[in-house]
Amino acid sequence: MPTLVGMATSTVGNEPFSRIVESRKTTSWSIGIPIAIVVVVAVALLAYFAAKATQAREQLAQAQQALQQQQQQLTQVQQRVGQFEAELNRLRDPGRTTVILQSSGAGKGGKAASAAWGAATWGEQPDGKSWMRLNTYGLAPAPAGKVYQFWFVSAAGDSILVGKVEPNSEGNAYAEGKDLPGVDQGKMALVSLDDENAKMHGQPLLQAALPRLTPSQHAAPPAQGQPDAKAGAQSEPGAQAPKQEATQR
Repeated sequence: MPTLVGMATSTVGNEPFSRIVESRKTTSWSIGIPIAIVVVVAVALLAYFAAKATQAREQLAQAQQALQQQQQQLTQVQQRVGQFEAELNRLRDPGRTTVILQSSGAGKGGKAASAAWGAATWGEQPDGKSWMRLNTYGLAPAPAGKVYQFWFVSAAGDSILVGKVEPNSEGNAYAEGKDLPGVDQGKMALVSLDDENAKMHGQPLLQAALPRLTPSQHAAPPAQGQPDAKAGAQSEPGAQAPKQEATQR
């Protein structure tokens, strides 16, 4: 009898082997795809949060830098306010004395020079140096190439430029300076007509002798029964100020 030879299909249990292999492949793909998706999503989230963290750090650095700049600006404003307050207090300070600058009768100003006059207030700074402010009236316009200048002459003979005197249309002007020698080291305050950028004053147009005062910043307290040194302050020997030319405080 003829023998029929057929394709034998292996079976495992009640199912063919090929079907089991296919089912295992299908199961592997069904498990692997979600895992891959989860990994991709996790990586994307990590990258997103890393970018956000970097952005947050940059924003924090920018905020800190802006805060530092604001603090610096605040410090500068506070310093300026302190300077303004110090200047305001100095302008309010009546000083230790006020002297009247009168015409010296010199120069080519003629009647214009003789009609001019000024008042200089002299006071002390906390560091023992002195300041001076000047108001002048009746000054004629300065000739071309010339300028009015306010000078402080010390007892040692040094001439110190306090500032330029620039009269307005009415001939009035204001000048001030600080860090001058102490109130016990003054000799003369004067206004002269000088060449521009002159390092030494010329012939005085207005001048006044300065009294020699006792510095209050370094003065020791008076002994019991002794008069205050301020009350006993005297003018420099040999200096004769015009009558009512100096008012001491």
